[in-house]
Amino acid sequence: MNELGPDLRTAYEEDGYVFPAYRDRCFADAPESALSLLADSFPRNIPDGAFEGLLDGGIENVVLLVVDGFGLDQWARLRRELPLLDAFESDGTVTPLTSTYPSETAAAITTLHTGLLPAEHGLLGWHQYLDSIGESIQTLPYLLEDGTPVQDEYPLANPRELFDGEAIYGDAEAAGIDTHVTQPEHIAGSISSELTTAGAETHDYWNVADMAVTLRNVVADADEPTHVTAYVPNVDTISHVTGTETDRYDAKVRMVTEAIRTGFLDGLDAETAEETALLVTADHGHTNVDQSVAVDLSAPAVQDCLARGADGEPIPPQGGPRNVQFHVRDGRVEELREYLDRAAGDDVLTFTEAAYRERGLFGSNHAKPGETFDRRAPDLLAVHRDHVMWHEADDKIGVHGGMTPAEMLVPFGAARASDLRS
Repeated sequence: MNELGPDLRTAYEEDGYVFPAYRDRCFADAPESALSLLADSFPRNIPDGAFEGLLDGGIENVVLLVVDGFGLDQWARLRRELPLLDAFESDGTVTPLTSTYPSETAAAITTLHTGLLPAEHGLLGWHQYLDSIGESIQTLPYLLEDGTPVQDEYPLANPRELFDGEAIYGDAEAAGIDTHVTQPEHIAGSISSELTTAGAETHDYWNVADMAVTLRNVVADADEPTHVTAYVPNVDTISHVTGTETDRYDAKVRMVTEAIRTGFLDGLDAETAEETALLVTADHGHTNVDQSVAVDLSAPAVQDCLARGADGEPIPPQGGPRNVQFHVRDGRVEELREYLDRAAGDDVLTFTEAAYRERGLFGSNHAKPGETFDRRAPDLLAVHRDHVMWHEADDKIGVHGGMTPAEMLVPFGAARASDLRS
C-alpha cells in the first residue's frame, strides 16, 4: 500500500466504525477520477498519489475494473499469492479507499455509473420502498420482494423512480471519450442497467474469460480516447455463500484475476499496453457473520413503531440487514431506538435523520441532497457492529452494508497495462 494509506482509518474510523471518505479517498470518487485521466473536465478527487506513473501523459485508454465485494482485507491477504495483485503492488500503486455509505451494491453501483453521491441519487439500499406502488422492492433487479418483476404487477410503474440523475457516460461522450460498459449477460439490458449505463456501449459476457477478451478487443480497436467500466459480481456472490476465508473464495478470486491477466493484459500489443491504464477497485468488502445471533426486527415492539403505508400496513425496514433504515410513526423514534439498544446493546450504532445528515453519512455534507433522497430519508438508521438485524431469515455468511473496516475499506490499484504484463 502506498503512503496515502496509513492515515485513512485514523481520519475516518470511530470506535470500530468507518465513515465514508467522500471527496478524499472514496469509491464514490473513482468514476470521475478515472475519466480525469482522459479529459480535464472531470475532477480528480482521489489524490494524485494514487495515480503514480499515469499523470505524465500518453494515456489513451482507461479500464476501470470493479470487482464487487473484494475488500481491502482480502486483497492484503491474497496479494502475494495472485500474480495480478502482486504486479500492482510492485509495479503500480495501491491506495486504500472507503466505500460509500451504505456499503451496498445498489447504492455504490448507482454511484459508479452516475458519479453522484447517495444523497444525490437517492438509491439507498437493495430494499427500497416505492411510494408510487406502496411496496418495498429489490432495487437493482427491479423486483417485488417475492421475486415478481415490478412491471408485471404494476404495468404503469416508472423505473425512473429508482434514482435521481443521469449516467455519467453522456458527459464523457461530450468530452470526446468513447465509453463502454461490460456486464454479465443476466445484468446487461435489465431495467436498472439501461438507466445507469445510458450513453455507453454495453458488452454483455457469459463468463469472466469472455469479458477479459472483450476488454482487450475494445482497447485494441480504439481510435479515440476510450473508457471502459468493467463490472464483475463473482467474488461478491461467493462471499455471500462461503464467507471470505475459504478455499472456494480464494479460487474464485484467482479465476477473476487470472482471466484479466491472461485474457486482457497479456493479449495487448506493446503500444496499446503502454497507452492503457488499468484501475482495479471494489464497491465494498464483506464481513462474516453468524446468522444465529441476528437481531429479529419482526417483533411487535418494532412493528408497532413503524410508519404505515397507504394500505395501513407497516412499512418494513429498508436498506438491508447491515444498513437498516426505519420509517417511524410520529413520536416513536426514541421508543424504537431504546428497543434496539436493549436488543443489541453496545453493538448497534443508531442515527436519527438529523444526526446522519449532520455527519454526511450519505454524502449530504459534500453535495445537495436530491428530491428522491429527501423523500426516502429514514427517520432512524441502525448499523450493527458485528451481526445482522432484519425482519426475515437469511443464510448468508459474508454480508455487507455496514461500517466495519472489512466492509468499508476497499483497494484502488492503478498502473499502466504495460507495467503489469508478465
